[in-house]
Amino acid sequence: MKYSLKNLSTLAVMFGALISVCVPVWAGRCSTEMSAVDQKIRKQYGEDLTWWTILGCPVCLGAELRKDAIVTKAQIKEISFHRNIAYVQLTRGNDQLCVDALKIPKRMLRLG
Repeated sequence: MKYSLKNLSTLAVMFGALISVCVPVWAGRCSTEMSAVDQKIRKQYGEDLTWWTILGCPVCLGAELRKDAIVTKAQIKEISFHRNIAYVQLTRGNDQLCVDALKIPKRMLRLG
């Protein structure tokens, strides 16, 4: 009986090591896509930093969509909704569902 428990514990340790090596590789794809979506959303906000904008409303800087933004505020809400779903899937370790949840935001933000 001792011998079989020793083999079982060795197998469990090896399986745990295998999982710990593979999980970061799976999570990498989703996290890079989520990072690209975040950067593209940040680029949609903010005005040109001219002196009259800074003096006029220094608190408002970055709060409004740019004039040349490719999405509207309603679309930003939808993108944020899908990004939050993707984040939940990422924390659960389900990379494929995370990538699937980011398809709509990537299409709306015109990411390749």
